[in-house]
Amino acid sequence: MTRPARRKWLTIPTRIVLGYIVVLVAFGVVGGLSFVQHHRTSQSLGLLEDGYLPLALTLSQAKATQSVYANLVERALRSERSTPTKSWLQAALRIRPTTLQRAYDGVDRAEALAEERGQPAPLRSVRRELDAIAKAYEEIDSQYEQLFNSTAEDEEVVEDLLTKLRGTEQRIERSYDRAAQSVQQRISRTSTLAAAQSERATFLLGLLGLLSLIVGVAVTFLSQRLLRPIPLLHQRVAAVSRGDLSSAVDIKRNDELGQLVAEFERMVLALAARDQSLREAALAEKRLQRMQVQIVEALRAAIVVVDRDRVIKTTNPAADEILGTSPRDVGSSIDDTSLLRRFPALARAIADVAEGGAARTLQGERIAGFTERLVDVLVTPFGDEASHGGARGVLVVADDVSDAIATKSRLIQTERLAAIGRMAAHVTHEVRNPLSSIGLNVDMLGDEIHEPGSEGKRLLESIQQELERLESITEEYLRLARLPEPSLTPDDPTHLLRDTAEFVRREMDAAGVELRLDLASQLPAVAMDEPQLRQALLNLLRNAREAMPDGGTAKLEAVRYDGGVRIQVHDEGTGIGEAEREHVFDLFYTTKERGTGLGLPLTHQIVVAHGGTIACKPRHPHGTTFEVWLPAAAQATSGSPVRRVG
Repeated sequence: MTRPARRKWLTIPTRIVLGYIVVLVAFGVVGGLSFVQHHRTSQSLGLLEDGYLPLALTLSQAKATQSVYANLVERALRSERSTPTKSWLQAALRIRPTTLQRAYDGVDRAEALAEERGQPAPLRSVRRELDAIAKAYEEIDSQYEQLFNSTAEDEEVVEDLLTKLRGTEQRIERSYDRAAQSVQQRISRTSTLAAAQSERATFLLGLLGLLSLIVGVAVTFLSQRLLRPIPLLHQRVAAVSRGDLSSAVDIKRNDELGQLVAEFERMVLALAARDQSLREAALAEKRLQRMQVQIVEALRAAIVVVDRDRVIKTTNPAADEILGTSPRDVGSSIDDTSLLRRFPALARAIADVAEGGAARTLQGERIAGFTERLVDVLVTPFGDEASHGGARGVLVVADDVSDAIATKSRLIQTERLAAIGRMAAHVTHEVRNPLSSIGLNVDMLGDEIHEPGSEGKRLLESIQQELERLESITEEYLRLARLPEPSLTPDDPTHLLRDTAEFVRREMDAAGVELRLDLASQLPAVAMDEPQLRQALLNLLRNAREAMPDGGTAKLEAVRYDGGVRIQVHDEGTGIGEAEREHVFDLFYTTKERGTGLGLPLTHQIVVAHGGTIACKPRHPHGTTFEVWLPAAAQATSGSPVRRVG
């Protein structure tokens, strides 16, 4: 139980720190001893440099000065006592005390330095010699004074003085020599001591440095052993970061790194399990996204998603067909596209919903750029709620209801025509008999009037013309009311178009109208009831002739178009106004002075019964174009939905 507790306290960082503390202590000891030894050596060398060597130099200079002075004394003994010699001696006498004092100062300094550095301090022998020299100086000062004051008459006294002086000077010189030798011996001993200290310091430093190196290597080896799992753990971490969760690090240790590796491996196992679950979730999400994309792309309704920055994020194929918003617009601002300019109501709805308004619906709206296209639109918030004062995303769902509205209109029109037909049949039945009776009576009354050109004859002729007109109107009523369901048979419309043009050409020529025929080759077969379709074409061609009372050119064209045949009848008349074009297919609506308003509704009914569409358009620079589209035979069935002409 004690060992684990110890390991708990001696963690890896603690052990490494303790090891490096030992290394630092070892190197500190080496450095401290090195400093002590070098300090001792530097003290010895400093004593030599600052104490003994200056003293030795001072004694050497004093000795040299003393030698020069001795030579002067010898010269004075061998020659006459001239004034220059006397001057030299007097100058030397003044200098020598200064030199001696310098020697004393040197001894004092050397002794002080030696005592400060723990060296044998007293220079007694040197000081004794200097004291002897000082005593000798005191003895001979008076002798020199007698010598300088003597006269030529005291020759024997002078000689005796010079002899004493020479002996004293030689003794002084020997004292200086002994003092210098004593200092040289002290210098030699100090140098030997410094060399020995340096050798000991070198040996000790080498030994301690080796021991420190051994300690450092041991601590490094221990640290390496403690930290050996770290590279393996790093490799494992790198492998995990690359996605390799298979391999594992097996380190059986109870310290922190062992526990870290074990915890890391447990974390990797948990990560692998979570990664697997995330992959499965991602696959499920991708499948769901694919399903959503397929659903959105398969929708017949247009889908457009606009984010809070008014950037188009998503569209589906139906959006291109219904709204004119193609996949190329994804990533662009909706304001940079033409949609909002072509659909102002949608722009207002998007702005209102984006600014926090409720969902908006638009019904039966027309989009500029698409002929006869009507859409129902839902504009609703999409995505996260907008922050305070900000915008939010918008989802636009648009459905093309053109066919539905057209079918509804066609049903209403059909029911209306059926009701009017029944009424027309009843009215015509009730009117025809009285008209016949009136006509017979008019004929009989005419036979009674024998005066040609009389007023009564003219009135009867006028009544007869109006009766014929009423009979013509009743015939048209009956034709509209009795129009049977077409018997559709697939056939090439080219033959019908040519025959109809040739049939009506005489009428055109008589009215001064030139009829041009422009039929494309290989028109697709159309399921048609030939008599009914011929009647519809005759109505359109006669309307073109009547639109040009002063003559002109009418044109009949037919081309393959949009899975069927497009037939166009052009005239060069004055044209039909936009307000009037909206009502040209209404019953009883006519722009002619004596028209019945039944021809174009009958034509419209025939075309719709063939599953086609008919439209009235302006022709530039002037005139009108009636455009009929009939589906190809494979598409045409009786009562098929109405298609709008683009």
